[in-house]
Amino acid sequence: MSGGGGSPSPTDPIGLVPPKIGWARRATRSVVPGVVAFVVVFGGWEFGVRYTHIPATELVAPSAIFRELWRAPGFFASNAWVTIQEAFWGFLVAFGVALTAAVVVVHSRLMDRALSPIIVMLQVTPILALAPPLVVWLGFGPQPKIVMAALITFVPLFTNATAGFRAIDPATYEVMRSVDAGRSEIFFRLRVPHSLPYLLAATRVCVGLALIGAVVAEFFNSSAGLGNIMAGAQLYDQSAVVWAAIFTLVFIGVVLVGLVTVVQHRLLRWSELDAPRP
Repeated sequence: MSGGGGSPSPTDPIGLVPPKIGWARRATRSVVPGVVAFVVVFGGWEFGVRYTHIPATELVAPSAIFRELWRAPGFFASNAWVTIQEAFWGFLVAFGVALTAAVVVVHSRLMDRALSPIIVMLQVTPILALAPPLVVWLGFGPQPKIVMAALITFVPLFTNATAGFRAIDPATYEVMRSVDAGRSEIFFRLRVPHSLPYLLAATRVCVGLALIGAVVAEFFNSSAGLGNIMAGAQLYDQSAVVWAAIFTLVFIGVVLVGLVTVVQHRLLRWSELDAPRP
């Protein structure tokens, strides 16, 4: 009598152990729902625009957006590369400063009290409103875009890094202290591994935020970048160009978040936070 699992084998004579899911089936299960959702959303969008006669100035059909992208792929790709570089360097600066500040705060209560008001101030400040003064202060090069991307990603990175460094097992910490482990050993062997889920979760969020920060800064003064495309196209009522730039930005964000997710699954297989969902 079969047990309802896999077929009988020499190591499992009655077939109780379920067969392993192949990579093709796993990939199908991961990709198909997203493809179906994509078709439903954009199919409904296309249908709605075509058959309700919405003016193109209000909403552009996906087919017109894709035609615009197909017409000038190099133009959008070169400007996207400018935005990606600005967002990358801004994220990198924020990541380094946030990690350094989190390490200092975790090891010093005095510094925790000193930096808390500054972190709260940054948290409640409308960072996007700082784009015009940043352009005035830093000029018309990439610097204001990098600083904007760094400012908008700093607080989430710092908050998650601090929470991760503090989210350690107290029993393990006491054991390491009992064998005279130093601060550096406790940090690298205990705090860093426990902080990875928090840091990677923050990275998934901050990838998109860095792109937004760079694009917003490009709106005010820039000779290249997706924000520059959007600002110029809005000036001449080129709605399809604006939406094509938005689609390019969304595509970049989806790809980058997907890459971070792959890294997260690879690094955190041991973590309960990365356990597969039913």
